[in-house]
Amino acid sequence: MTTESVPSRPARNGNGRRLRVKKRFLLALLLLAAAVAGGYYLHTRGKVATDNAQVDGHIHMVTPRVTGYVTEVLVDDNQPVKAGQPLVRLDPVEFEVALAQERAALAALRQGVPLERDQTRFKVSGAEASRDSAAQSVLQAAQAERAAAREAESAASVLRQAELDFTRISALARTQVVAQAELDAARTALDTAQAAAAAAQARLDAARKGRAALARQVAGRESDIGLAATGAVSAEIKASQVEAQEARVRQAELDLEHCTVLAPADGYVSRKAVEPGRLVSRGQSLMAVVPLAPGEVWVTANYKETQLTRVRPGQRVTFTVDAYPGVEFAGRVDSIQSGTGAVFSLFPPENASGNFVKVVQRVPVKIVPDPDQAALKGPDAPVLRLGMSVIPTIHLD
Repeated sequence: MTTESVPSRPARNGNGRRLRVKKRFLLALLLLAAAVAGGYYLHTRGKVATDNAQVDGHIHMVTPRVTGYVTEVLVDDNQPVKAGQPLVRLDPVEFEVALAQERAALAALRQGVPLERDQTRFKVSGAEASRDSAAQSVLQAAQAERAAAREAESAASVLRQAELDFTRISALARTQVVAQAELDAARTALDTAQAAAAAAQARLDAARKGRAALARQVAGRESDIGLAATGAVSAEIKASQVEAQEARVRQAELDLEHCTVLAPADGYVSRKAVEPGRLVSRGQSLMAVVPLAPGEVWVTANYKETQLTRVRPGQRVTFTVDAYPGVEFAGRVDSIQSGTGAVFSLFPPENASGNFVKVVQRVPVKIVPDPDQAALKGPDAPVLRLGMSVIPTIHLD
């Protein structure tokens, strides 16, 4: 019994030592994990980060404003260009011909307007002179009518007196108080007065008819003036036609200018899809110009909605770009989109349909890089290109 029990003691002592070593190792692991967790907590406290972010910027599509054949392409892919720099030239021959035709039509219209106005002025002046002459004749005819009226009144008075004299002498002749010669003289005087009164009345009627005819001539001359004045309206119409033709000339000049397609902004040529000899249409995409200068690009970070509780515009941001490991960029929160990405998608969710599954949504946050930071300066400064993957961290403190 004693001999068998002695060898078993060293085995139990070895197992105990191994158990104590394992416990110490596990304790060390727990302490290390706690330290790592504490350090991670201290490091990430007051920060929110995401890897769902990329570089965004303006993309200026270059399109022609006229339809034509491409005669020259002046740039290549990825070439830097300046705003207003010629990129593509179209065949200008048909636009030059159209401009010449429009200018010739404008010159013809411009010559017609002064001629129409001069003719109108002369016609109106002649009609006014004729009217004034007819009006003067009317005045003279009125004076003659008044004189004839006075003569008719005088002849009528003489006739009435002759009739009275003849009546008295006839009565006396029947009683043989006066001689036959006096009766004959009274009859002759009556006949003479009747003839004079008839002649005076005829002259008065003629004067009235003459004045009325001259008055109608004055009205006719007034109509002639109005008819001649319509030439001024015609001249104004032609002047409006001149203005319309000037607009067509301006449009033809613009079409000729648009035969040279210019760069809309400073940037780099991308997606060039045009070659000489190709027929291009108005509005057709030829290439894109992408500005990459500091201040022209930004970062769009799609944060989870649960991360945006304390995010505000103006907060400091640091971010890294996968293309430039080891380089840290600085920026600030510019704005937060008014809706989640799902709301603005092609097929927004219809949660009221009954097939509702709650998913944590993401909200785009616009982050503007600081253009004065050292990482964006110098000849070897990294260039932020559209679509690059970014990991931004917003500092909430």
